[in-house]
Amino acid sequence: MDTVNYVGKLNEYAHKWHSGVSYEEVGSDGPPHDKVFNLRAVIDGKAYPSGEGKTKKEAKQNAAKKALESLSQLGHQDSVESRNNAAEASVQVVLSSKDTSFTETNFIGLVNHYCQKTKRSHSYDEVGRDGPSHKPLFFYKLKIDNKEYPVGEGKSIKEAKQNAAELAWSALQEQSDWDSKVFNMFCCLDFNKQKHETLKTIQGKHQSNQGMKSLLTDVQLHARHHFSCLNNIVFACRFLSDFNSIERLGKGGFGRVYRAKNILLDQYRAVKIVHSTEKALREVTALSELHHRNIVRYYSCWREDCRYEDDMSTSTDSYYQSNSPPQYLYIEMELCDSKTLRKWIEEKNENTPPDSQRRQKSLIIAQEIVSGVEYIHSKGLIHRDLKPENIMFGKDKEVKIGDFGLVTSENDSNDENLMQRTKRTGTKSYMAPEQSGTNYDQKVDVFALGLIFFELFWKLFTVREKVEIWQDIRSQKFPKEFSVTFPQEMKIIQSMLCAKPEERPEAKQLKAELEKFTQTSSVKKNMHQENRTV
Repeated sequence: MDTVNYVGKLNEYAHKWHSGVSYEEVGSDGPPHDKVFNLRAVIDGKAYPSGEGKTKKEAKQNAAKKALESLSQLGHQDSVESRNNAAEASVQVVLSSKDTSFTETNFIGLVNHYCQKTKRSHSYDEVGRDGPSHKPLFFYKLKIDNKEYPVGEGKSIKEAKQNAAELAWSALQEQSDWDSKVFNMFCCLDFNKQKHETLKTIQGKHQSNQGMKSLLTDVQLHARHHFSCLNNIVFACRFLSDFNSIERLGKGGFGRVYRAKNILLDQYRAVKIVHSTEKALREVTALSELHHRNIVRYYSCWREDCRYEDDMSTSTDSYYQSNSPPQYLYIEMELCDSKTLRKWIEEKNENTPPDSQRRQKSLIIAQEIVSGVEYIHSKGLIHRDLKPENIMFGKDKEVKIGDFGLVTSENDSNDENLMQRTKRTGTKSYMAPEQSGTNYDQKVDVFALGLIFFELFWKLFTVREKVEIWQDIRSQKFPKEFSVTFPQEMKIIQSMLCAKPEERPEAKQLKAELEKFTQTSSVKKNMHQENRTV
């Protein structure tokens, strides 16, 4: 009996090549008590030889086996062609139309984006329902700033809302102030015949066997000249249709982060947009497997062929260089406070007079950081980029460790590409001595924690002061005042900064030491009764 999971293998193939796979029933033979089922696999719209079995499950396995055999015989070229055909079909859905509009455009997403850009409020109101229970008709109208637009109908609530949004969108374009207020933002959505016919010409030009690459190239060139945001609005609508109240939180070499409200759940989330690279997928994979109160929570992710552009966006991607069109990864995560641990430390250093509760608060924060790191290590992972900028606070003021872009398995420390990136990002000051090589373990995180703990407890008046003493701290040489004021803390930090990794404590041991210190020291008094403000 064949025990190979062919369905699983075909799924792996589809995931590797970013293909879509489904199964359809071809038919069945035989009497009711002894039926033989026939199913076939469909990959990116192309059907493969059917497989049969006495159960649908068995038939599905055999269909997957037949598909894999066909793919093996035809080679990779077949999969490329099938993907190109599917991609061409999807572009034709967007580009082709019976009239002068993009019939497959997500008008709900367009309206969401329009209201976000122009700071308007909008809502969909049910007008009524009609028809029998098995075939109902729904009627909805869109309101923008209390102005009502024509009623849209549909066989489902979603379809009715989509049609209502389309009617409102058409009405908005007829407003006298449309060009001045909106055209620059939505130049790609000028649904006049000239631009539509231009797109149809491009489509017709490439309906031969020239392939999707040429088609997309021409569409992109046309878009740059006439409507630079075509990709944002027409080809990538999920972010705009699933989220509203979008606000930029940050930007850097890592990508962009937005605060956005998940419309369905009515909850604010952080959405990180990065190039879909191996490093980005590594971060998502790590986050999806981590569930701890002191680690930023991951919710979902998806790919888009373009990046959301806001008012502060530029048209260039300075941090991405490739000959192929970029693909973007959208990561939906827990929304944290905008204040990082770096900001918290800076505020405490600037306080005059000094915060009398800094020691107590710092010890609480240190315990929560160690708790998160101990959990990361328990999963066989190394964070590799712990620093105050990557440590945040949740809405409940608890510590949240984030930025898992450099995370790696403890058994995969020989990762030179990621090491080179770590050096380039300027976090070398928190790296353990052995991290400059390729042979290291989880103790590199403990070394970084030692440096962070010192910053938590000790007031550094200026950046220059930090620069002057930092190398001494890394070498376990502390200011005399620090050893007098924080003798127990210094002892713990000193052990964390040992040059030899084997002499540093494990995160689990460190967690226990901090808990014991809290219970036996004078800082225990009233520590958990005070109102936590960070």
